[in-house]
Amino acid sequence: MSFTRAVILETSRLATVVNGVLRKTTQDVELNGFFIPKGWKIYLFTRGINYDSSLYPELSTFNPWRWLDKSLESHKHCFLFGAGGRLYLGKELGIVKVSTFLHYFVTRYRFVALAH
Repeated sequence: MSFTRAVILETSRLATVVNGVLRKTTQDVELNGFFIPKGWKIYLFTRGINYDSSLYPELSTFNPWRWLDKSLESHKHCFLFGAGGRLYLGKELGIVKVSTFLHYFVTRYRFVALAH
């Protein structure tokens, strides 16, 4: 099942459902030399993180093998299911449901290449 999980994670990386998250600062923050006042709303564009070539080499290539390294799923830049205290509680259940669908889809249907 580890490869099925890797396929699901790579598909989620390439076809991000949630493009970003909106947060509101609870205190004044300085980030990389920029001052962000308390109460400002910040939009984190997570799709941009999923397409960062420094994090995902060959980022346009469908490569589920990259996810077989378990540390990739837990690194601080992986926002496929949220992060930190806001990690999606249904993450594992969602992966199991998609894995079950893929199992039945692959085992119950025949696939034939069509001639051009």
